[in-house]
Amino acid sequence: MLQELLDIYLPLFSGLLFSYFYKPKENEVGLFAKIVLYVFLTPLLFTSTYYRLNGKHDLSVVNLSLLSSILVLVTFAIGRKLFERKELILTSMYANAGYIPLGIAQNLWGNTGVASVGFYILGNNITSNILSPIYLANDRKESPLERLLKYPLTYAILLAVLFASLRLQIPEIVLEPISTLGNVASTVALVQLGVEVGSHLDFSLLDAIKTYFLRLVVAISITWLFIWIGLVGGIDSKVAIIESVMPSAVSCVVIARELGLDPKTTSGIVFVSTLISTFVFLPIALLFV
Repeated sequence: MLQELLDIYLPLFSGLLFSYFYKPKENEVGLFAKIVLYVFLTPLLFTSTYYRLNGKHDLSVVNLSLLSSILVLVTFAIGRKLFERKELILTSMYANAGYIPLGIAQNLWGNTGVASVGFYILGNNITSNILSPIYLANDRKESPLERLLKYPLTYAILLAVLFASLRLQIPEIVLEPISTLGNVASTVALVQLGVEVGSHLDFSLLDAIKTYFLRLVVAISITWLFIWIGLVGGIDSKVAIIESVMPSAVSCVVIARELGLDPKTTSGIVFVSTLISTFVFLPIALLFV
């Protein structure tokens, strides 16, 4: 548990310190965000989708993808009713399904737990990254389809699904360097989050609390329903419980910039929700697994 917290907060506070001493300009912060999105997050989404769809697992684990996808859709629908600002909708629906849970699952349940987290990521990330450019982009000059087709993560998903569906094996000599870029995405994105927060320290604590608790209530309720009716069980249910208390995804900050949303509001929500989740609700969730 301590190791996972250090993995989160060391790069996060490194970004904060960098921003405090260097004081990057807005265009520099924006360039860093684009690098994170195009160079690191896109390979991460491609490889995680490809590996999970291409692997041989007990099909019941697919229910984790269904669960996380439903959570995104429900929080998105409720968020659109409750919140006027799109930044709050984005951060309430798109959870940090991978960066934190992967380390915990690896330590507690080994490769089986990691595979379960992977399927949860699949539903969470695909659904969030399809909804975001269609409904949350501020540029209304383009149609939803045009925005979706300009969004790099769309192609990561489509290519991975295509390769996996056709049973096309990507040579390891090609897949390995792509995976290397994806594997460092979480650390680089946390640094970028720290830089964003350090550049905009006047974020709203209330916004962060509202968005986090919306997802928390929805996620806990639907997760326990899935467990109660037997759709997820064993290690999958334990992973689902951990996932139900996760904060907003670090990727939200990068996505917000790409879609023309306010990175200050988004980064503040992600930062505060990460603190609340990891210091308060994650230790409670671990008592149930």
